[in-house]
Amino acid sequence: MNPVLLAAIALLGIVLAGAGICSILFSAGVLSLHSAAQFLATLAGKAILYAFGGLLLAVSGHYASLFFRGRAQTARFSQEGEWGRIELSPYALREFVSGIMRDEIGIDRFQVRLSHVDDGLSIEITTTLSPTDRVSEVGKTIQETLSSRVVERTGVEVRRVEVLVNSIRQHGAQMEAEEEEGENEHPDAS
Repeated sequence: MNPVLLAAIALLGIVLAGAGICSILFSAGVLSLHSAAQFLATLAGKAILYAFGGLLLAVSGHYASLFFRGRAQTARFSQEGEWGRIELSPYALREFVSGIMRDEIGIDRFQVRLSHVDDGLSIEITTTLSPTDRVSEVGKTIQETLSSRVVERTGVEVRRVEVLVNSIRQHGAQMEAEEEEGENEHPDAS
């Protein structure tokens, strides 16, 4: 878990616990609003209020930056054209990369993840290969083909192409062909 998120959760827990304790003490008559107001009017009370307010502002600033960073991740890929801006949505770019994977590279089982990196694009491919495929060659082919085709056809710079082979298994057509071969074989009747 992110340390800042963990600290924010801990702070929220402390604030809620403190509010609960104060609520119980106020309702039991141990604390009074008058005594709390007197304490908050002192220098120590004001320092605690300022520190607490600053901490809440810092936490809200952190979450605001996470929000805007998340929006930037889903932002469109754009470039300036001769007559204005040309934008490409992440969905369209993902479909384009999927088409290259199917049509040019010949892989049908994969997932595509895109993200903004510097002034370009990072592509992450997760795929399943067959036992006959050479992983290093297929990975290199995917990297070279995607990095060149995406730049050629869209103008979006590709900064990184990562390939994860998460499974090696036989594809459906190969398995059916091997099953048919197994059914056609008959043991010698001697």
